Amino acid sequence: MTPRGFTHEELIDGTELRRLVPAVAESCPGGVVSRRDGAAQPARTTTAFRRKAEQLGTTIREGVLATNIRKEQGRWHVDVGAETFAAPVLVNAAGAWAGRIAALLGEPVPVETIAPMLMITSPVAHFIDPVVILRGRKLSFKQFPNGTVLIGGGHLATPDQDRNETVLDWRKLAESARTVAELFEVMRGATITRAWAGIEARMRDDIPVFGPSALHEGLYHQFGFSAHGFQLGPGAGAVMAELIVHGGTQTRISGLSIARFSQ
Repeated sequence: MTPRGFTHEELIDGTELRRLVPAVAESCPGGVVSRRDGAAQPARTTTAFRRKAEQLGTTIREGVLATNIRKEQGRWHVDVGAETFAAPVLVNAAGAWAGRIAALLGEPVPVETIAPMLMITSPVAHFIDPVVILRGRKLSFKQFPNGTVLIGGGHLATPDQDRNETVLDWRKLAESARTVAELFEVMRGATITRAWAGIEARMRDDIPVFGPSALHEGLYHQFGFSAHGFQLGPGAGAVMAELIVHGGTQTRISGLSIARFSQ
């Protein structure tokens, strides 16, 4: 795989797979491992980022629409409920709603709204350490220290952006549960305790929109991470801060520009 550019991934046979994941079914012939990868709990991680941001002076408003975005006398203005915030720089990082904002500002893009589903199980005895992703069927899962198992993989719910709600597809969730049971016998006695879906933005080319606006000075876009936002968010935020503060970055981002859709 190295000649193809996959320097951080390694193709392994069934023997090595079962050494890393002893509980996997004998029917699995091998896999791909990324030995330097890691995992984090989204709720704890995002809460930690939020607390640090607030300590540094960030103002956070939740559950309120951002409307009436306009530029007046060199400053961007955004109405948030009864409040209005103004600044020389505006970052459009509104996730699934960012496409609407981009269109309102004259930069429409081919973005769709998706709602990946997740399930959490009752605790089971510890049986796995790595995060597992299955190819061929939609499945990803990881076990937490308390024994519960998070099951995902890409099956989609039906999103309602206007109400910020989703309708779960229980048939697809049942399909994921059956796949887990086929691969890991230890999971056959587990029960599903809850399920949910998040609302995200997916670009037509699965590549995020990142960088300065092609039309407006002081406007930046950062959205459309196509179900990889949690993984890429910290690094993307650091590069965006560099762009805004220093006016450029050594990170190659030209291919992510919103201008690619108007060319």
